[in-house]
Amino acid sequence: MKNAHAKNALTFSQVDALTQESQFMQNRILQLSRSADFFYLDAENGNDKWNGKRPTPEEGTGPFKTFIGAIDGIRAQRAFPNEKDSKLSIIGYPGDKRPVISGAVKISGKNFTPLGDKIFFAPFKGKCSKHVFLGKKRLIRARKPNLKKWTGSDMTGEGPYLIIKDLLHPTSDCDRQASGGYRQKNCHSNNKMGFIFEQGDIDPNWSNPKTGDIVIFQGWTAERGHVKNVSAGNILEFTKPLRFPIGEHPKSSGFRYIVEHIFEELDATGEFFCDEEAQILYLIPPEDALLDEDVFIASEDTFFIITDTKDIQFEGLEFRHSHDRNFNSYRRKPSVFHVEHTRHFSVKRCLFSNIGYTGILIYKSCNYIQILESQFSDVGYFAIDSNVQTKNLLISKNTFVGCGVTNMFQPSCLHIRGAENVKISDNKISRSSYAGMRIGWQSTFTKDYVSEGRYVFDVVRNDVSNYGMGILSDFAGIYLASHPGCSGPKANLSNCHLHARVAFNTVHNASAYRYGGMGIYGDTAVSSLTVENNWLYDLDGAAVNFHCGQNNVALNNMIYHVKNGRVFGTCNAIVGKGVLLKQDLTFKKNVIYVTHRNGRLWRPFDAWRFDAPDVDNNVYYFSSDDQRQRDEFFPKKKSFGEWQSKSHDLNSVIGDPEFMDTKNRDFRLKISSIARNIGIKSFDLRK
Repeated sequence: MKNAHAKNALTFSQVDALTQESQFMQNRILQLSRSADFFYLDAENGNDKWNGKRPTPEEGTGPFKTFIGAIDGIRAQRAFPNEKDSKLSIIGYPGDKRPVISGAVKISGKNFTPLGDKIFFAPFKGKCSKHVFLGKKRLIRARKPNLKKWTGSDMTGEGPYLIIKDLLHPTSDCDRQASGGYRQKNCHSNNKMGFIFEQGDIDPNWSNPKTGDIVIFQGWTAERGHVKNVSAGNILEFTKPLRFPIGEHPKSSGFRYIVEHIFEELDATGEFFCDEEAQILYLIPPEDALLDEDVFIASEDTFFIITDTKDIQFEGLEFRHSHDRNFNSYRRKPSVFHVEHTRHFSVKRCLFSNIGYTGILIYKSCNYIQILESQFSDVGYFAIDSNVQTKNLLISKNTFVGCGVTNMFQPSCLHIRGAENVKISDNKISRSSYAGMRIGWQSTFTKDYVSEGRYVFDVVRNDVSNYGMGILSDFAGIYLASHPGCSGPKANLSNCHLHARVAFNTVHNASAYRYGGMGIYGDTAVSSLTVENNWLYDLDGAAVNFHCGQNNVALNNMIYHVKNGRVFGTCNAIVGKGVLLKQDLTFKKNVIYVTHRNGRLWRPFDAWRFDAPDVDNNVYYFSSDDQRQRDEFFPKKKSFGEWQSKSHDLNSVIGDPEFMDTKNRDFRLKISSIARNIGIKSFDLRK
């Protein structure tokens, strides 16, 4: 095991009156002491020359001072050197607070000097970072337009926004007016190098424009272009090309952008500017905040590299202030924990906060991994990311609040891939700038990869809420996908089976920028999905979407549809590049309660080839008295009777399902519900 340098890595807090958690940790240590050797680490009072056998200095020995010293010291004292770092537990000592492992350079609030009425500055040593914190609150790089109100838990992609005036290289099929259609696929590469801005949005007289970044919003991503130059004609140029050309997604991007990290834009509470050359940090704090709080500049990107080992456990610790290595794309690292070629690794009752990029990365060839009862908040990209080779992974009873805070390349709190027995259960996920969790996005399997009734991914009893936040488009609370090879016109769908069950989850309160704040989404013809017994409500898109694929089932879900647009999505020619792929799906025993008069079951261009979908035993209810909705709700603008005449929904009914309490989002069925008469089962997902 290797660990990056982390200042103030671990301290003990010993008090007479233990909190409930520290009492638990004390009992845990007493339990382990019967079968384990104990070593102690104290960053304030320890010494790496000691043997670590005592928690306090005594008789020429005492605790280690640093993690590096502790690991080296334990290796030297082990009876079986060939075990390397295996069979090692790193546990927070019982006390009133978790020991904190920080990757930051700390500046005392008292070291800041006022500059004018609002700005304060202080010298520091090190490199600048996008991740600067006032106490536990995230500061925002000086930006234009300003946030409506800084809270300390803001997403950097939140509006308001500036709007691009024109492209550098418009063409007849890629221009500012979207002449090339909904997705302009033939945009010139010059449009990766900058844009034309509206007069007054950008100041050509900035003292140093090269410190700045421009956040460019595409459809389902946003990326940063580093400023090279602001020139005549209101042209802004980047030092390097963007990953995607501006203009490719005219509708879903809105041609939005944000200016970041220009000194002249440092004008609002919660903003900072970091001058690396002068080694000075400038910020605008809330009034008197620097009297009580210190400032932390994230410096270290990786705290622990765990490789070629087994039986490693972290418990009762707090990890804060990691850097992102200035990376801004689809890459999965750096991460606070980087784990590979490891068996039996666990993280329990830990806290990860103010994370620059990824929290825990389960990388190559890992087996028997558990992440339990931990809290993740204010995470730059992914809280947990796992590799396609991962087996026997359990992520359970964790809380995630705030993911995709700074990196907006399709972020989520969980980005989980795997090969066998991956279970995600009883987690609470909220405030992601895109999806709540992404499952799959990998090389998938054959239909017979697992036996009937078994799954590679089991996603159960999670609560996913308040995701999207109006920043990006085309996502879901639980977003499942295969790989790009499953979506082409010549795709071999026999190898596109993910084998996932999504059951007993509550997915709700989504907000997309333009479209696609869905509940559960199977994309790129992903197959063998079972979506059952979920509460899906207050969404900004379809409750369930099977975007092509085979052997997909939506069964016994309670759907409360509050927006215009479709309730249920199927295949269309977009994913097949003009060719509809073979799709088979089942949509049965679901309750669809529609409150918006423009809600529809399908959208006009949803379709299928070969076998028609099996749609039956559903309950439909319209709270609006709009007759047009009743005449056109079903696919191809059919009424219920016309839809049934095509042999669909023959055993379905239209009527009030009698939910217990829609106002308080209690979607249990009353005993008298007509849904029970056609085999729909009630289930309780109240928290």
